[in-house]
Amino acid sequence: MEQKKAWIYCRVAHDGPDSAAVLAAQKNTLEAYAKEHDFEIVGASSDMGSGLTMDRPGLLDFHAAAENRKVDVLLIHSLTRLGRDTDKVTKYWHLLRDLGVSVHAADCGEIDLSLETMLRRMIEDMRKYPR
Repeated sequence: MEQKKAWIYCRVAHDGPDSAAVLAAQKNTLEAYAKEHDFEIVGASSDMGSGLTMDRPGLLDFHAAAENRKVDVLLIHSLTRLGRDTDKVTKYWHLLRDLGVSVHAADCGEIDLSLETMLRRMIEDMRKYPR
């Protein structure tokens, strides 16, 4: 089986005294995740800025590679590193899925934001915590 090509994307909300260290820690965690899952790292980018917009330079670098079919997997530390606006992140996830790119987060594995999966999780949660 051919090795999947992964892109590492890291983000911190603002440029602070520890931002570079936080970005480096995210990258190290994602490099270990890639190794554990036998992904080939083909690119990496990062941003310091708000997660409320999706037009960040590092994310746009990744997106260009995705549109050119040079990447199969986007690696992020957690879903919040992709963005903070749920609607925008969900739409972006669907766009990536249409490009054949899966999203993996170091804190929870492959991310599935499909409506079917979300409904299933809601039903499971309702069963766990009946009113």
